[in-house]
Amino acid sequence: MVKKYALFFIVFYATICQAQIGDTVAVQKPEKRIEKYDNHIKLRLGLSNSFNSFRVKDRTNHLDFTLSPNQRLRSTLTLIYKFIEIDLGYTPEFLRFNKDDALRGHTKFYNFGTRLYFGSWMQELQYVKTKGFYIDRKDIGIENNILFPHFQVQKIGGSTSYVFNPDFSFRTIFLQSEWQQKSAGSFVPSISYYFTQIKNNEPSKDHIFDIAVGPGYYYNWIIRNKWLVSAGAYAGLGFNSTRTVYNDNKPDEVIDGLSFQTLFRLTLGYNTERFFAGAATSLNSFSYNSDAQIHVADQQQFLEFYIGYRFKAPKRINSLFGKE
Repeated sequence: MVKKYALFFIVFYATICQAQIGDTVAVQKPEKRIEKYDNHIKLRLGLSNSFNSFRVKDRTNHLDFTLSPNQRLRSTLTLIYKFIEIDLGYTPEFLRFNKDDALRGHTKFYNFGTRLYFGSWMQELQYVKTKGFYIDRKDIGIENNILFPHFQVQKIGGSTSYVFNPDFSFRTIFLQSEWQQKSAGSFVPSISYYFTQIKNNEPSKDHIFDIAVGPGYYYNWIIRNKWLVSAGAYAGLGFNSTRTVYNDNKPDEVIDGLSFQTLFRLTLGYNTERFFAGAATSLNSFSYNSDAQIHVADQQQFLEFYIGYRFKAPKRINSLFGKE
């Protein structure tokens, strides 16, 4: 009888242990899909060719031309910490590889931007000032380029986006302040809003307001844990208001209408715990009619190569923003 009870308890105990082991295996931690570097300070140096151009189609005079700045490489220094990204861009003289100011004019370019992250929300803000544009002679069939040295564009605005998939990292695309561990994509609707002031050596200036809302989709493809290919697109429908303001007491002229926004983005990246590098390109375009016969596409084009390094932030800095 004692042997029977002993055998029963051995079988019962073995069954419980096996069930506990099974429960332990079943309650394993989910696989990490995003590597965060919130307690690191990231410094990033980029060389970019970013510019704002205007493609104009004049149906009355059968013209199709682009008003562009004289493009050149620019350096951008970026500081990233937790949810804050601050970009400072400037065009130093030693980076002026092209010496064609006599043909395309001299362009001055300044920009400041930041991105703020709050959970699944991303807020992007931007200020850009560009002075000095030209029209290529081939666009209008003449012998020499037409230079507009006093043509100046100031643009301020941004966008608000929401990421539906929590396993998708938007920060991996922008400056690699995070790293996507496993390939993932997400539906990302956005609303964009920009105010643009355009003036030339004339007694008037244009105030242009654009707002658009629409869907977007982005996908991060991870190759061998260290390489990234990311692509995304956005299409928005909105409102455009163009107001021409005169300095000689002439009444303002206002044209309101629909605005169409399209955005395409492609990013290639490489990542380790400390070092990261990559290349990114994007095209952001607002299209609208300035009157019944003239169609304008306000285009922001961007191409960049960058390298960066991460290091742990001092404890004093981390304590100011709260511990993880």
